[in-house]
This record gives sequence, C-alpha cells and structure tokens, in this order.
Amino acid sequence: MRLFLFLAFVVVPIVEIGLFLQVGSYIGVPATLGLIILTAIAGTMLVRSQGIDVIRKVQSSADRGEMPVSALAQGLFVLIAGVLLLTPGFATDTLGFALLIPPVRELIGAKIWKLIEPNVVTSTSTQWSSTHTTGGRTHPGGTVIDAEAVEIDETAGNNAEKPGNTQRLQ
Repeated sequence: MRLFLFLAFVVVPIVEIGLFLQVGSYIGVPATLGLIILTAIAGTMLVRSQGIDVIRKVQSSADRGEMPVSALAQGLFVLIAGVLLLTPGFATDTLGFALLIPPVRELIGAKIWKLIEPNVVTSTSTQWSSTHTTGGRTHPGGTVIDAEAVEIDETAGNNAEKPGNTQRLQ
C-alpha cells in the first residue's frame, strides 16, 4: 500500500511534469494546454457512453437472474478510466484511454482474477421447492392453505367480531 501511495503522489506527478515540459517544448504551451483540455473532454464523453453501456449490461444480467460480476468489474474499470482522464497529464490520459478499450479491460480483469481467485470462497445451496396452484395463481414452495380470518375484539367483553375485518389469507 505504501508503494502504491508513493507512486500515486510522487512518481506520477514527476512523470507528468516531465511530459508537460517535453510536449510543451515541441508544440508550445498554449497547444499543450489545449491538448490537455481536449483529452479531458473527449475522455469524459467516452466514459459517459461506455458507462451507459456497462449499466445496460448489468441490468440485462440481473434481468436474466445472473450475478453481473463481469459487468460490474467493467464498470469499475470505466470509473477508473474516468478518474485518470480527468487528471491532467499525458501518462494518466494514456492509461485512461487504454482502459476504455473493452479487450484491454477484459485482459486486465482476467489477470486480476487470476491473482485473487485462490482467495475466493464460494458456496452453493440447493433449495427444494414445489409449485402449487390455488385459485388460478401459482405459489412457489410449501403448502398453500386457503383460509379466512376473523379479528375478535377482546375489549368488548363479549368477544364480538369487529365488523368489516374479515380477511382472506393465502
């Protein structure tokens, strides 16, 4: 973790400043600033469109009853790409644009999964259920008892039924 923080807060800014100086000396300061702004705008538009696509994939997986693990991982990579593209700099922009390429995201996801898979514990359970039909409706699992309930007012002294409180339970 310390190495990551060191890289994020010391090495990356030094690399970015060096790249700013080199690019600025070739194309000039105004063009360098324009290029930084242009990459931020283009990156934001790409992140937005790919983010919407990832949301659709998550919803379709959920609609099929599947766990949208892959789509959520893709969404995480798109989010990281957005952060990198909004961070001023050419190295971070390059990494951000690379994460917007789906095969690159899949490759990185596969490498990360290979590292964490030995530590993942999974379990399965079998749920026994049957389906019953009552009154034209299907009820999954268990036995359905069709009954009526009457609420009795205990404070009335004569255990009288409350009018209008008859309910049909299923």
